[in-house]
Amino acid sequence: MSGEDRPVDGPRRGTRTHEALRHGAHEAFAELGWQGTRIQDIVTRAGVSHGTFYNYYPNRAAALDDLVRSSQEEFVALAGAHWGDEDVRGALEHIIGGFLDIYRRDAPIVRTWLQAARDDRSFNDLYRSSRDLFVARVAEQLESTAAASGRADPGPPPRTVASALVAMVEHFAYNWTVLGEDHDPDDALHALLLVWGSTLNTLAGFDLVDPLVPPDPRGTASAGPQVGQ
Repeated sequence: MSGEDRPVDGPRRGTRTHEALRHGAHEAFAELGWQGTRIQDIVTRAGVSHGTFYNYYPNRAAALDDLVRSSQEEFVALAGAHWGDEDVRGALEHIIGGFLDIYRRDAPIVRTWLQAARDDRSFNDLYRSSRDLFVARVAEQLESTAAASGRADPGPPPRTVASALVAMVEHFAYNWTVLGEDHDPDDALHALLLVWGSTLNTLAGFDLVDPLVPPDPRGTASAGPQVGQ
């Protein structure tokens, strides 16, 4: 992709025209994907002219970047959430459940983001930086868990294990929300808690969590941004 097609200055915010453009871009990217979407597709759905589009965005990449940033900011906030020392199970439900909620709600944008990342380094770097935050936070938890075990050989490096766990959630969410695998939301969270909890228990050498207990619906209702909100 040429430098001319990369996002530069952000759009002016807070106007109905801007929201119409965001809505039009969301619809176009959801229907046509990154490669198939052109500025004409966006302005047609937004009900505005090409000239109006360029008052807010320099190119289609900037329009996608505007949409992606909303999801990315929530991923970053979730990655920075506190892992309660006394309630590891609750922390896992909050982090994993919140991730699945964002992915389900924003699946068309996440899909387009990943498509654009193959062509544009800026989208790739943005995704990697968000992912790295998750991996780093999980690695911190795994390091403390491994230290508590007192084992001379705690196993693979915490960051490697953390990357594998995060990748599992990412790929599961992609297959579920983008490719259309059929899963019950509670079952999806329970399955991921089973694997993550079992991993933590293995590294600790004792039970930090009971991975076979189903998620508490009262606890997961506020785990993160909910679908449809």
